Amino acid sequence: MSAQKISFILGLFFFFSCSEKSKKTKTITVDYDKVDTFFGADVSQILFDHLYIVLDSVSYAKLTQNTFFKDTYVAIDKGFPNFETIDEKTASCYARGHKHYIEILGPNNQYQEPVGKSGIGFSLYNKGEHFHLGVKPKLKKNETTYLSISETVDVPLDQHEITWFKAFYSPSKNTNLNTWYAFYNPTFLDSLHQLKHQGYTREAFLQKSYKKECLFKDIKRISMDCTIDDYNRIAQEMRYLGCNLLNVENKVLTIASGDVLIRIRPSETIEYSRITEIQCRLNALDNSVIQLGNLTITNKGKESLWNFDNLNKTIN
Repeated sequence: MSAQKISFILGLFFFFSCSEKSKKTKTITVDYDKVDTFFGADVSQILFDHLYIVLDSVSYAKLTQNTFFKDTYVAIDKGFPNFETIDEKTASCYARGHKHYIEILGPNNQYQEPVGKSGIGFSLYNKGEHFHLGVKPKLKKNETTYLSISETVDVPLDQHEITWFKAFYSPSKNTNLNTWYAFYNPTFLDSLHQLKHQGYTREAFLQKSYKKECLFKDIKRISMDCTIDDYNRIAQEMRYLGCNLLNVENKVLTIASGDVLIRIRPSETIEYSRITEIQCRLNALDNSVIQLGNLTITNKGKESLWNFDNLNKTIN
């Protein structure tokens, strides 16, 4: 293959190929047959799993004490193995949906994460491959530093240490927005629910904690403002995992990452990357607004928008 043809293929696939001069929305169409000829077509399947965010003390207190939020909007708990009800001493909690969940940390969380820090976790599957400790992501191109670091997480469950997942992430310095991609172990579900599972699914993990009678169902889109380094890193991770670039407008990328949309806006002025909005689906119609300190949740019909603008102002 000639250098000129390789450059053409890379140009088709590369996320930043749009002209900076154009101010109109562009839909990027990639010839995947040509791209896969060079990169290879067998990539890991990616699905969104959960995200976490650290709230300030006022917002966290209002969230954990708000009756409508806890009883009507979403099922919320302390975490596995017992998914217990939160209390005034709970330093972190989990908002459970059908397929996705949100980990909400207070400023005094056990991980000592600072207010405003966040992270997004995805699950990976390799076609025809069962979970094992040597599992690795299948990428569009193998020789890369992206997703090159791995960590296996074991948890005490059912009187044994059981591997929950093996996560992969990219080298990054001083990021305020982590991303990781994990292969999950179905044996963990067997011990958690005392029931045999053929494979690991997000729905199976959440089956005891999700409440369909609550409004919150799942997440549709995650929007973020990123430093240039984080913008490049996250976009490249998505690229190597074969995610579709749906739209580019003034350098803002909209990427189909499994079953959620990831919207990334670059900034040369912010010091820290941050999640700005989470767009969610609801199980029923609702038009209420929930004000939780610096977090605002606005429901319109069967959609819900979590806005973190005021929270982000506190960490500038």
